[in-house]
Amino acid sequence: MADSYVTLLVHAGIAASDVLCCAALGEHSRGQNHAEAIALLAKVSPDRSHDLGTLLNLKTKAGYSHQPMSKGDRAKAERSAERLMAALDALPTT
Repeated sequence: MADSYVTLLVHAGIAASDVLCCAALGEHSRGQNHAEAIALLAKVSPDRSHDLGTLLNLKTKAGYSHQPMSKGDRAKAERSAERLMAALDALPTT
């Protein structure tokens, strides 16, 4: 259960990052290279790029590893995803 939960947080964080980049830069990362996605988000918000990096670092463990997510991993993923989602609230609405 914890692995699935963290995987959902990772995907929510990626989606939020894409929206932040599209709103600020008119583009989002399209490749599989996580470093590129983090670097692009850093142009918008260095703090939120750190959160994306945290989530992407947990992605492999959550989705592909035999090691279950620890409580600390889940808490880290929750905090990072929450901050990325909260950043969406600061976007102007039309």
